[in-house]
Amino acid sequence: MREKLMQIAREAGSFFSARALSEIDQKEGHANFVTNIDREVEEYLQKALLALVSGSRMIGEEQENDPLTDAPTWIVDPVDGTTNLIHDYRCSAVSIALCEGKKPVAGLIWQPYMQEMFYAEAGKGASLNGQPIHVSNRPFDKALIAFGTSPYHTELAEKSMRLALAYLHSCADVRRSGSAAIDLAWLACGRHDAFFELNLKPWDYAAGSLIVREAGGTFSMPLHPGDIRYDLSTAVLASGAAIAEDVKAVFSRHI
Repeated sequence: MREKLMQIAREAGSFFSARALSEIDQKEGHANFVTNIDREVEEYLQKALLALVSGSRMIGEEQENDPLTDAPTWIVDPVDGTTNLIHDYRCSAVSIALCEGKKPVAGLIWQPYMQEMFYAEAGKGASLNGQPIHVSNRPFDKALIAFGTSPYHTELAEKSMRLALAYLHSCADVRRSGSAAIDLAWLACGRHDAFFELNLKPWDYAAGSLIVREAGGTFSMPLHPGDIRYDLSTAVLASGAAIAEDVKAVFSRHI
């Protein structure tokens, strides 16, 4: 299944450049866009993924969704980084997680511009283009902190920026890519050391959360203590294990 899943993701990523960007529509929320490419990729993924696992269901960003159940369920973001796609910023990804019992058992993030395939299975580690990856062990004062601004929720803008500034004063620097899936994948392979965003949907974090944990990192929902749930729109916080307590402490002081 892994090879077939990767083949499906590569085909989905080919839509980013092979299909003409012909429609850009506004969804609810500030700067929340959907394009014809988002819709075409999701339609393709629905057909391909449901055929891959018999009896499975799908939750996707661009469709009406039923509640998450224990049944095998794909949680899919067809284009994570739609604003980047519109601007040809070349930092967008296909994000696919397969959940069983409401928890991800496989996660994949495909960045077609860099030809990078991040993949993890529960209990089997994480990889980048077939090679094992692990979070960094950098000390907190030398860490790079990635973050998202939750742009669809304007009420979170100032909180997000104040928190980013707090990390900037404590660490080496901050980074903003415009794709939570890519930020989580890059955390998993050690390109940066922590990531936060104050409001994400399940399709933004489902695959990345598994990849981070399988790479030795931590992933939490600091505003919803307890077990991680994959049916919530909420804040997420992830980091390498070595700096997890420091990262959490800054978050707690400012949020």
